[in-house]
Amino acid sequence: MKYAYANKKFTAAVIGMATSPKNIQERVGVAFINHLMLLETEELPEEIRLKFSNMFQRLTTCEPIGNKGSVQATIEQMSTDEAIEIAMDIVYMADIVHSKLSDL
Repeated sequence: MKYAYANKKFTAAVIGMATSPKNIQERVGVAFINHLMLLETEELPEEIRLKFSNMFQRLTTCEPIGNKGSVQATIEQMSTDEAIEIAMDIVYMADIVHSKLSDL
């Protein structure tokens, strides 16, 4: 299954965002760090590679501070609206990956 690993990681990210009691910035950060950060763009369907790369850049814009990594430093400064946009992008990408897996 070509996208099985990516599907597993995106599914876990979406479930985590949907079920965590944390604020949206923290949920997006945890989803990214725990499930999506190590995915390579080549492991994803062509149509979401740019969106994935953009998400990666948006979540790593700040330099690490002390014991906080780049993602943690970034989400601490992120607005709720931006975190919601990224969460929606994650759900969209998860849907694309799942549909590609189903097509195979």
